Amino acid sequence: MPPYCPWSAWSPPTSAACSSASCSPPSAVPWPWPGSPSRRLRRERRREVRPSPVHPARVYRRGGIHDPVLRRGYEACRRATRARGDIEYAVSLLLPPPLRIATWALYGAGVTVDCLADTTQPSDTEDAGRAERLEAWISAFDADLRDGRSTDPVRQALIHTMLTWNLPPGFMHTQFEQLRLDVQGRQFTTWQEWRRYNSLVTTPFVLRAASLMMRVAGLSAEPEAIASGVPEAAVASQRAADAIILTDALVDLSEDLADGHVPLPQEALDEAGVRRADLLDRRSTPAFEELVRRLADRARGWLDRTPVPPVLHPAIGIALGAYTDLYRLRLRAAADAPAALLHRRPALPDGARLRVLLPARARAALAWSLFPFPVRPCPPPEPAGPPAGLAGAGEVRSVTAEGRSLAAEARSLAAERRPVVPPAPHPSGARPPRLPAGAVPRHVAIVMDGNGRWATARGLPRTEGHRAGADALVDVVHGALEIGLKYLTVYAFSTENWKRPADELHGLMQEIPRQLHRITDDTKPLDVRVRWAGLRSRLPADVIEALVEAEQSTRDRTGLTLTVCLNYGGRAEITAAAAHLAQEVVSGRIDPASVSEHVFARHLHVPELPDVDLLLRTGGDQRTSNFLPWQATYAELLFLDTPWPEVDRRDLWSAIEQYARRTRRYGSIPRIPAQARPADRG
Repeated sequence: MPPYCPWSAWSPPTSAACSSASCSPPSAVPWPWPGSPSRRLRRERRREVRPSPVHPARVYRRGGIHDPVLRRGYEACRRATRARGDIEYAVSLLLPPPLRIATWALYGAGVTVDCLADTTQPSDTEDAGRAERLEAWISAFDADLRDGRSTDPVRQALIHTMLTWNLPPGFMHTQFEQLRLDVQGRQFTTWQEWRRYNSLVTTPFVLRAASLMMRVAGLSAEPEAIASGVPEAAVASQRAADAIILTDALVDLSEDLADGHVPLPQEALDEAGVRRADLLDRRSTPAFEELVRRLADRARGWLDRTPVPPVLHPAIGIALGAYTDLYRLRLRAAADAPAALLHRRPALPDGARLRVLLPARARAALAWSLFPFPVRPCPPPEPAGPPAGLAGAGEVRSVTAEGRSLAAEARSLAAERRPVVPPAPHPSGARPPRLPAGAVPRHVAIVMDGNGRWATARGLPRTEGHRAGADALVDVVHGALEIGLKYLTVYAFSTENWKRPADELHGLMQEIPRQLHRITDDTKPLDVRVRWAGLRSRLPADVIEALVEAEQSTRDRTGLTLTVCLNYGGRAEITAAAAHLAQEVVSGRIDPASVSEHVFARHLHVPELPDVDLLLRTGGDQRTSNFLPWQATYAELLFLDTPWPEVDRRDLWSAIEQYARRTRRYGSIPRIPAQARPADRG
């Protein structure tokens, strides 16, 4: 008889049972084992994490949610989850109360915003009204998250969850970006385009969910680390996400058709001989029924080739297995009645549903009881004053004690970080030139041009040019530190660059988080503060999260300020600043007579950014391309024929030497040396 292994009794049916004689749980998770001397601790942990029946008041009490206002927010999320995500709600009941209510908040908030974006008001003009409401909700969420509280119950529950579980600010922006595209009406031509969209939007959210489970276990792993450290996990996540999205596309087909959208790639319709007009008219044909069967087989094949990933607790594996089995049932229901998909969502057969859930619930309860998970229950919130100027805000509570402890923990970790390291010397041994005091410009801006042409000339994909260009930027940053530059601004991606090929955009967006990590890496921290100037719209959520995290983790560094202009356009920046200023004038907060250049500059993306002294462009073109038109009004211009991937710190030093030899007049007659500049405005 093989030795007893506690994991095998609760492994999902699709995973192999452990047969090791020395089986033990992951060492990072301190679960009490059967026979542990700490029986009292084990009994307390069982009461804390054992899944409870669906009595909301009891669940909230066990989850530490005692404030009635906060409970109303979580209850709204629970009802939204139950109404729109029957499978997700059923699987959430396999989790202990603290993790269960966090699941309700994340999913329920997404459903709430989705309904907001899908509902059409009589005053809406096509999709403009829905897009406006969606952007208003997202903007309010970002502002509330900064304050740590909200007057909206759903947003308050979502913010409470994010603070309690220490989720990064960009956690929800993946779903927000998907909703933005949904409002516009997504149309896919090929399967490749359909899967590429999923890889940019949905798969990062799956990896974030994996990082959340690791945070629950007391570990810390960012989505990028999971994807790079376990490549097969990223591939499996992509395949599972594709299967779930395709299943949802079939199940929700009637709702999408009501909005005039066909969520399937045109390639799939052409293969089955289905006309888009027939779908929009809800006309069932033999070709459509064949299409549904093909798509169901494709999604089922993706699910069958995706094993349940290694998990940190057997009950999590049980929940994942039940989730997959329920989606298989949903696929079967769709394939059995394809014509009905044109008019309504198929319902899961109650008998088959219970045959999956009842055994899973019993096994999960036993697993949680024997191996309590080190979850952190939400602490009771403490009362605080309402945000200033908000009507009806008297019921709003402050950030929880747990949220404050997380912030304090983050500050202490920042204080314990290793001191910054000096820039690495150039491999050639070159040193920066010796210039007179004040001859070094304060602010240099660079248009990093020529990456694609450099790669094409060498027979390489354009994405390789961007990768080489990222290496050049790292070397230039080291050179800027060596010569004592205080501000360096780089044009990484313009609002016009979205016209480029999809493959190039995909590779570029994947490269940005990696290169930001090279500059902000805590193992070898440079004295560089990172800032971001640009628009959030259309950027993938993982890129937004990487930019926000880079700003937060480097905010206390004082050497070089590196401003990354990503999804940036100079005219768009000025237009947005003018709109914000006009709003303040209309609201009476600013007197029109007091508007000046300094007042206007306060509304730019990075208000504290000083005027540009030297604007450098590589790649041979001689234009500024909508780059910093406000800040570069009096900048000295220098154009290099060298493509950006071939540039290094020596080119930066040479440009600064040329700048030091120039004279600057600022419209006056006397000649002013380059190192003498007027005082900064304001």
